[in-house]
Amino acid sequence: MTPQAGEVKAGLLWKQEHLSPLPIPTGQPASDVLGMIWRKNDIFLDIGSLSLSGGWVTLYSMSLIFAGGILLALFQGIFLAAILIGLISGVMMGFLWQGYIKAYRRPLMPPLRFHRQRREVRIVTPEGEEWTVPWERVHAIAPSATMIGQFGAAKMGGLLLWFPYKDQIDEPFHMNKEGWAIMVSPGPGIAAMRQWECIRSFMEIGPEAVPEPTHVRDESLRDIFVEEFHKARQHHGLLLTLLWDVGIGQILFNPMGYHWLHKKKFAVIPDLTSSESIAWSQSLPPEQWAKRSPELEAAIAEREKDLEAAATAKLASSSEPVDL
Repeated sequence: MTPQAGEVKAGLLWKQEHLSPLPIPTGQPASDVLGMIWRKNDIFLDIGSLSLSGGWVTLYSMSLIFAGGILLALFQGIFLAAILIGLISGVMMGFLWQGYIKAYRRPLMPPLRFHRQRREVRIVTPEGEEWTVPWERVHAIAPSATMIGQFGAAKMGGLLLWFPYKDQIDEPFHMNKEGWAIMVSPGPGIAAMRQWECIRSFMEIGPEAVPEPTHVRDESLRDIFVEEFHKARQHHGLLLTLLWDVGIGQILFNPMGYHWLHKKKFAVIPDLTSSESIAWSQSLPPEQWAKRSPELEAAIAEREKDLEAAATAKLASSSEPVDL
């Protein structure tokens, strides 16, 4: 039986939350956590499958932690510990940085294009194969797992988008069925839902419900730093800006390094260029716009009713008087 939105499968240390089909509201706001939105207009939404920010913050911060551990051991004269930390961190971080660099150097894939008037998705593979998938046949899954290590438990997760192959559009879905998929890592649970809501809200509500596309900044690093400094000073004040945005934040996350990588990688964002995709991407007269299926219409109405009831109950509980 094909899993439906709202179904949750869980094990000891893992969980899978099905978000679509049918693409009903998650109850979370649309938030482009990973900066996946490349283009947006009244007709279509382009989604990219590569994000540099999450990996950069994680790897850079982990590298600093290991470097701090090595320096601490050296200052305390524990040279064996410094050597062991250096070897372990060198192997692990070297492997992770190698994967990050490999992904960075790989050419950008063509975007996934979601056409809200047709209620279809256009898929173009790096090999040039193209086909369209009905919107209500898209499977969105938010898998998560709890990793247990010597420093405690950490929850990891992402967002999986699965599409049937062009000759299998009408075949039933099951968890082991082959298809075309992308996996991104905005985080588990709520973070994955918010990233998915960017797509769902565009298709079911409109472009006004979705954040603007990721801005590729064409300024120099100096101009970016000055602009961000002035923004932070207006928002946080001079002292906190100097302490965090210029000091600790720069050391921990090196945002200038990320801005440089992002500027170089996304200087030219790929587009769909075949005559078939260009024709498919055009606007339709309003009378030709595709409609929701009756099943989705009913599911959305029921979900919105449940969300409204939950919000009303929460508001009532928060306004109840407390006995002293």
